[in-house]
Amino acid sequence: FLYDKIARIREGFNFNEEGPAEVARTGLETVIWAEFDPVTLEDVDRLLGGLRATTCVLDPCPSWMVLAAREVTRGWIQSIVNASLGEGVFPAALKEAVVRPLLK
Repeated sequence: FLYDKIARIREGFNFNEEGPAEVARTGLETVIWAEFDPVTLEDVDRLLGGLRATTCVLDPCPSWMVLAAREVTRGWIQSIVNASLGEGVFPAALKEAVVRPLLK
């Protein structure tokens, strides 16, 4: 079934011998934001207030502990986010994730 469906879709394409068509520029290569407003402690408080206390095995500190010690951690989080936005660099260690599929 799937093979036949793919074959029918391919028949609908108009392939030519000249090679790929010229693709129009989308304008995504331009800079959208040249600068960011710094994150405030109130911004961090609002975001932390909306978080669930779930933890990933890659987290250096359990989420419940970050939320429980919010008066201390919010300044660190603010500094990390503002440094990342200011320098245009996102720490490589924060780009990793563990994905576990949820079987239904």
